[in-house]
Amino acid sequence: MTSDGFSSLVTGFSYSSYYAGMMLGAIYLEKVIHSKGHIRSFAMFAAISSTTIMLQSFFDPPIPWIIFRFFTGAGVAGLFIVIESWLLLMASPKTRGAVLSIYMIALYCAQSIGQFGINLVQINSVMPFNLSLIFCTASIIPVCIMRAAAPTLAESEYINVFYIMKKVPLGFFCHLTAGLALGAFYAVGPIYASKSGFSLLEISLVMAVAILGGMALQWPIGKLSDLFQRRHIIILVCAGLCLISCSIAFFEHISFSLLLFLLFLFGGFAFTIYPLGITYTSDFFSSAGITGVTAAALLVFGFGCIIGPSVAPLFLAIFGPTGLFVYIAILAILLGILAIYRQQKLPPQSEITKEPYHIHPGSTAKFPEND
Repeated sequence: MTSDGFSSLVTGFSYSSYYAGMMLGAIYLEKVIHSKGHIRSFAMFAAISSTTIMLQSFFDPPIPWIIFRFFTGAGVAGLFIVIESWLLLMASPKTRGAVLSIYMIALYCAQSIGQFGINLVQINSVMPFNLSLIFCTASIIPVCIMRAAAPTLAESEYINVFYIMKKVPLGFFCHLTAGLALGAFYAVGPIYASKSGFSLLEISLVMAVAILGGMALQWPIGKLSDLFQRRHIIILVCAGLCLISCSIAFFEHISFSLLLFLLFLFGGFAFTIYPLGITYTSDFFSSAGITGVTAAALLVFGFGCIIGPSVAPLFLAIFGPTGLFVYIAILAILLGILAIYRQQKLPPQSEITKEPYHIHPGSTAKFPEND
């Protein structure tokens, strides 16, 4: 759209339309999964995403693209809910952090590799759409031929965003903070690097190294959250994110190599808030509520991704290019304060939430009322 001369505002509408579709998909698609099952739902959502991606290549922007991006976001939301709920249902509370961290590693690895795809194809051709269609369609194959059975779903437990906020407020604000921070970083990160005077290669490195850090620290932090109380790990992650963000924001005259090291750590902390939040929230629900938890988490995350890119530029106007990291440091401080408050107010997280439970209807496993 940029190469065709459309303004950044119009391009932004297309960007926001994707997340709007993701939010609404997170609201309504959970019922589809419970009625059709994980495997058939995955195939359907992949088909929706593939179809809308290909339709986008048939029309000129912006209006058709905004519409098709909305439905692509809805399809992708369904894919995320299927995958994440499947993994959480098949893992025990003692292994959820590690299992979800492996999934996040695969996700961020694919995202970072995918960024280089635009260097291999003609941007103004249908090839980028064809490649996306191929990968989206091919994802159905392993799901259909795998020997492992999909999880058996118990009767769905009614869960919405407000219920999550009331029952597990710390988990809710982990999802929101992750969306506010990562949405802003993806949208404003290149602007920060450009206004800091970096070359095109250096801008690419800034973004790639942060994503690489998010991929590299997923498993260690996820494993720690299985071994220790998740609230403690959330507090440590917030403290680390605040410290690193402040270091980048207030020490502008540092070498580029040191900046890349700090960005690696920044990504490691920032990109682990969402999986920490979803595993922590899942500890307070039975297997019947896991799909609803993943849907609600994605909805809150998507809302943050829409708001973050609009708020972060205000900090750039006040503090200059590094205002992005001032903004993220403030988010980390607020989430850390909430985590400390919940830790002081509540007893240590019940060990029963760390015990494995059987995934079948009528489970007698008990779960805490709230966090």
